[in-house]
Amino acid sequence: MDAVTIPARLSEEVFRKLRLAIDAEAKDDREIVCSEVFADVTGTVDERAQDKLKTKTGTRFYEVLAPYFNQNVQAADDLLHVCRRLWGQPYIAPIYALLLSQWLLTHPDAGGKEQRQKHSNVLISGARQLFWGDVHSTTDHFKALFSFLSAEVVFCQNRSRLDTLPTQSRAALISVVACFLPYYDEPEGLCTALECMPVPDATVQNGGHVPGEGADFVLTEVTDTLQKMKAEGSLLRYLSALMTMKYSPYMPPTKKITKLRLQAELYSLTSAGGPRYLPRSVNQAAFQALDSLFPYGRRSRRIINVAFRFLHPSEWGWAIVDAYKSGVDAIRAWVQFWWNSTCAAFSRLNPFRRSRWRYKRQ
Repeated sequence: MDAVTIPARLSEEVFRKLRLAIDAEAKDDREIVCSEVFADVTGTVDERAQDKLKTKTGTRFYEVLAPYFNQNVQAADDLLHVCRRLWGQPYIAPIYALLLSQWLLTHPDAGGKEQRQKHSNVLISGARQLFWGDVHSTTDHFKALFSFLSAEVVFCQNRSRLDTLPTQSRAALISVVACFLPYYDEPEGLCTALECMPVPDATVQNGGHVPGEGADFVLTEVTDTLQKMKAEGSLLRYLSALMTMKYSPYMPPTKKITKLRLQAELYSLTSAGGPRYLPRSVNQAAFQALDSLFPYGRRSRRIINVAFRFLHPSEWGWAIVDAYKSGVDAIRAWVQFWWNSTCAAFSRLNPFRRSRWRYKRQ
């Protein structure tokens, strides 16, 4: 098989299994078959197929099938018809998002204009489920899907793909991208998002995009996402990306209530106790993000945090260790400062210049 026939054969296998799910009489049987299809399309392409498809290591089958359905309109229409008959199955929305996202969002008439909002909502719902699956397991299995939604739709210079969506679907898609942007994108990409993120109501027809107009929307979605995250690795990655927002000129003008909500959520992540019982690495990362984004009141927050640690006896040992490390770092910083100052003072007193000045006076 060559690079052309492989996607076609894969699509035939997807159709075959989905039709088996339709013909199954029991609900459990349909769910089992749909789960197998989901496992197939999210699996990794083997080495032999990678050589023929000329794809990089780690490519997943949905990355091969999505462009195929985007180019073959009839096959995409047939898959949409099959998915409609299985709307009630929990795996169909994610499968639909993985395989038909490019076709639906790049073709304004895909699936029919009268059903466009429904199809878009199913796609966004499935994408949100997939992204949360990555966040809860600290993986990047669906980063390719997120990259398409962000780079080719939301942040695309050609705003027609986003503007042609119904208002409700456009708002939901922008919300999904804003929620998971700190997780999937490079840390510096968040600063770009504060500048380029469009607001749901802004289109080319009603005035276009103004830089920084979506900064408040991004912070709101980021705060809501932080409240739901639990995995340690995902939280560390998310908080690391948030610290780069201090370099953005569009963060200070955002609403005070929005910044207060983000500040309160970050401070809650510094708590060692319940209700989330986060690990110490997350507590420390949250403190770093809090001090980076909101430097005013840094000392007060530290004092309050130390005071509340006495309510948790299990944290007393760590509190002593942290106090010791902070003291050592402070002493080291002062010694370094005085050493640098002394060296700078002596460097100004050049012995050659002093002896030359004395010789002239004599």
